[in-house]
Amino acid sequence: ELHRCAVFCLLQLGAEIHDTPMVLVDRTLTDICFESAVLFSEAGPDFELKVELYSAGLAGGSAQGSTPRKLATRLSTSLGRSSGKRVRAAMDGAPGSPPGNGGTSPLLLPAPSVPGPKFHLLAHAVLSLAEVQDGFRTHDLAIASNEESSFWLPLYGSMCCRLAAQPRCMAAPVTSGFLRLQPGAEAQSGARLYCVLRGTDLLCYNDPGEAEAGLEPALTIAVNKETRIRAAEREGRGQPHGMAVTNRYGGEEVTHTLLAESRAEAQRWMEAFWQHFYDMSQWKQCCDELMRIEVPPPRRPPAMLPRQGSLYHEMAIDPADDIEAVTDILTQRAGGRVPGTPLWLSLFEEPPLHAPPSGRASSPSPPARRPWGRPR
Repeated sequence: ELHRCAVFCLLQLGAEIHDTPMVLVDRTLTDICFESAVLFSEAGPDFELKVELYSAGLAGGSAQGSTPRKLATRLSTSLGRSSGKRVRAAMDGAPGSPPGNGGTSPLLLPAPSVPGPKFHLLAHAVLSLAEVQDGFRTHDLAIASNEESSFWLPLYGSMCCRLAAQPRCMAAPVTSGFLRLQPGAEAQSGARLYCVLRGTDLLCYNDPGEAEAGLEPALTIAVNKETRIRAAEREGRGQPHGMAVTNRYGGEEVTHTLLAESRAEAQRWMEAFWQHFYDMSQWKQCCDELMRIEVPPPRRPPAMLPRQGSLYHEMAIDPADDIEAVTDILTQRAGGRVPGTPLWLSLFEEPPLHAPPSGRASSPSPPARRPWGRPR
């Protein structure tokens, strides 16, 4: 139909709420697109993302004849009580208007507040972990209005979006420390390695500097949902000081035995692995690979113009008698042109000493006193 609607989307996850920019929709649009990304910083694997679509019908323009009366109403409420009454009476043409309370001016009622657009819920949906996918996907919408509403839009009952998740166990290191690879067939066997557990890999470096620089690790051991880890014992001692990491590559099982420097250190690594496996089981498909998440730019507030001080505030300087600083300010205000000697400068100069008449002795006169205070 020949009407327009203002539409925006509201997204809520727990106590965190975001809204999208508003889009004006008319009969020429086939899709309502909100292109900006929305990022929720805190979410658990049991999250419920509520998506609500709100709409408001935009009415047509008002008649031209009502413009003067609206202007008079605004002036009567903004110019003050007495001035506003006179302006309102002059613009209304008060000859035939009814008198007010004992006077000749018309009775002014409080100006009604101009209502803004009222938005109504048009459709909604709830997304959870099952809808997370590294790609665009279509989701069903529940329509919450009918065709008789002024804000109605003929939706097809679906929306398309990309819902991605980045569990902390996939994006940030879980734990790190030194482990020694038990001697075996590998070339790095027996070496003391700096290991970092992150995502689906245990990254082993020669020293912490390589890890901080982001270099290629000397050894990478897979850690995923199919990995098995058990406590390993030192030979001849019977105390578990390490762990055996077993993965299946093709049809063959490969085990890497990593020894810790102490029993407490080995226990810390085992607890980190258990927690990591639990987190991956909770986030399910989100831990298959690291999903890319676009970070939206922050909404910047409007730029504030620098405050322009008055000439007096720029002249309020210390010390009080620094005339050269005042002259520099006046020169800058004059566009670099050196101003002439100001008239008020004579008030601060010593008056000339008058020569006594010839033939008469003169006594030293007291020095002239400068006026108290500063020029304003």
